[in-house]
Amino acid sequence: MLFDAHTHLNFEKYTEEERRTLATEIEQSELAFVIDVADDVQSAMQAIRDAEDYPWCYAAVGIHPANAKAYRDEDIKSIRELAAHPKAAAIGEIGLDYYYGTDDREEQQELFRKQIRLANELKMPIMIHSRDAHQLTMDILKEEGAFSEERKSWFPKRPGDSSADARVQLHCYSGSAELAMEYVRLGATISLGGPITFKNGKKAAEVARQIPIEYLLSETDAPYLAPEPLRGRPNKSPYIVHIVRRMAILKGISYEEAAQILTENGKRFFDIKIDDK
Repeated sequence: MLFDAHTHLNFEKYTEEERRTLATEIEQSELAFVIDVADDVQSAMQAIRDAEDYPWCYAAVGIHPANAKAYRDEDIKSIRELAAHPKAAAIGEIGLDYYYGTDDREEQQELFRKQIRLANELKMPIMIHSRDAHQLTMDILKEEGAFSEERKSWFPKRPGDSSADARVQLHCYSGSAELAMEYVRLGATISLGGPITFKNGKKAAEVARQIPIEYLLSETDAPYLAPEPLRGRPNKSPYIVHIVRRMAILKGISYEEAAQILTENGKRFFDIKIDDK
């Protein structure tokens, strides 16, 4: 069984028929669970609907940094209300994205801080998007208590591991292995996707090699970042098989062992207690 820790079944460009078709493909695949991740209030509402429709689907609700200039305080209130749903599993994806410019940095940081505070208030896992802002992302997480001892006390430790778990996921992590290790020491979890399969994805592959598998999650970020050998096509959650297979090779373990460990990691991180489908 497989776990997709970050996908967008709620993608706004999908028709309802396309969404149902994708759901059928998920049900016919090796996937046991997916986390349907929002980037604004509308997509968060759709993620909740998807989670209600499919037993294997859980929602992450939050506002992406790309929407920092457009959000209003009413949107934070809406995210808080949606987060109360029993199948809302995390606040996300939230964070910083400086790839496209610098004209909204202040707004991004403000939105990021507000949503970290919300996750702390609700004692929920946090799903982080960080692009071209790696150190600042970590600094803000520290400043807002995402790695505080109080927050870590809310969540069980990883089995067989004495270190605390802050339930902070670095989604589609693109930083260095050194920074990833620092995150792990703080109590974070690193989520890896399609880039570990790319020929030029050496940095992501090195992260997969160096970070203990107990601190890793598998994701697709569908419909983005399709893995090899499907790169260039719209991504789909069932393509997670290629990512897990590559992670197994990088870790020097069998595909079956990697699939089992990564699925258990996902269930634990998002507090999913039901059995695999």
